[in-house]
Amino acid sequence: MYSNIVMKPKEKEDFQCDGYFVNKNTGEKIGYDWEMRDRYFENGNFKFATLGQYERKISKDDIEISLQADSTQTAVAVAWHNDFKSNNVLNRSLSTDTEYKQQGQTRETSKFWIIMYEDVAILKKILHYAFETGNRSYDNTNPK
Repeated sequence: MYSNIVMKPKEKEDFQCDGYFVNKNTGEKIGYDWEMRDRYFENGNFKFATLGQYERKISKDDIEISLQADSTQTAVAVAWHNDFKSNNVLNRSLSTDTEYKQQGQTRETSKFWIIMYEDVAILKKILHYAFETGNRSYDNTNPK
C-alpha cells in the first residue's frame, strides 16, 4: 500500500530531524522526529489524553511530524507539529534519564493517533493524504 512513500532515516545525527518520509513519485519530503517513550506508553496503551512534545523540536522547521514509539516497540504515537503549534507553550519540570528534573517548554495536543506496528498502512495513508493535499494536520489527514 502506497509503495511510493518510503521512510529514509538519516545516517548521521545532525540535531535537525531524524529523517524524512519521501514521496518517490514527486521527491517531496516530510521531516520526522522519532523518539522512544519509556514511561506511560506500552503495548499501544498511552496513559494520557494529550501527547506532549518539547518546544525545541516543534520550532525546528525540518520536522513536521512526531513519532513516539512505545516502550515495547509495538506501537507509535503520531502527531503533526501543526497540531502542537495550535496550543500554548507550557513551562514544565521534566523527567530526565538522571534523578534531576529539567525545566523546559513543551506543547501538547489531543489530536494524535496510536498506530500499532502491524497497522503501519494507516501511517502511510496519513502521509499519502499529506502529500496529496499539502495539509499537515490531524483533521485534514485523518484516515478514518
